[in-house]
Amino acid sequence: MNRENRLAVVFLLLGVALLANPLYLYPDGVSYEKTYTYEASAVDYLPHTSDAFYRVKSCGWNPLQSAECAAIIDIARGDPVELELDPDRGVDPEFWSFDYVRADGRYFEPNATLDGRTLTLSLHPVSTETVKRTLAEDLDESPPYVREAIRNGSSTVTESELYEPETHYVAFEGRYYVVEPVESERVPTGWGWKAPSDAAIEAMRLAAWIGGVACVWRAGEWTERGR
Repeated sequence: MNRENRLAVVFLLLGVALLANPLYLYPDGVSYEKTYTYEASAVDYLPHTSDAFYRVKSCGWNPLQSAECAAIIDIARGDPVELELDPDRGVDPEFWSFDYVRADGRYFEPNATLDGRTLTLSLHPVSTETVKRTLAEDLDESPPYVREAIRNGSSTVTESELYEPETHYVAFEGRYYVVEPVESERVPTGWGWKAPSDAAIEAMRLAAWIGGVACVWRAGEWTERGR
């Protein structure tokens, strides 16, 4: 193969590569990956995590937020409530939709017992430590980024590794920690180091197409010269 034909092949390959730019030049636009920074801090209170929200019924707000809380506060301050049920009516094992109740600054464990046809609703006082111990995650059962944050103070995790960003309440070596997202960053992924606009991407593609056509044209010229 003479010099002219070698140059023709080079220009042809370069032209084809430039014309095929939609395959590698942001084919789906600019893709991003979100990263979250988690920080751990030791606490001596029960935080308002999503888990605590569903498992602890808080009736300490003023004004009362539900008729349910009105009944709960009455039970907490007085005697259990007894209800006579119809003979064919049972009680679901998940009668209470929460594990604990907070009322008048104290925590209670709700109970429902069925004796014959008499349903008794009561609240048994429990310590704050009992509630904290029950709601806290064990460190060994926590996600890796939570364990890293507790051991090192902070950790970074990508969006793909999370179901959703959330606050964790963790027990470790006799202490309680809150591990929560404090910062997030949206970073372009793929081969690009920055995020060009759609107009910039179209301009790059147009330039590549023009260059590709020019290279293919030059390849044809060098082929003619090599004959």
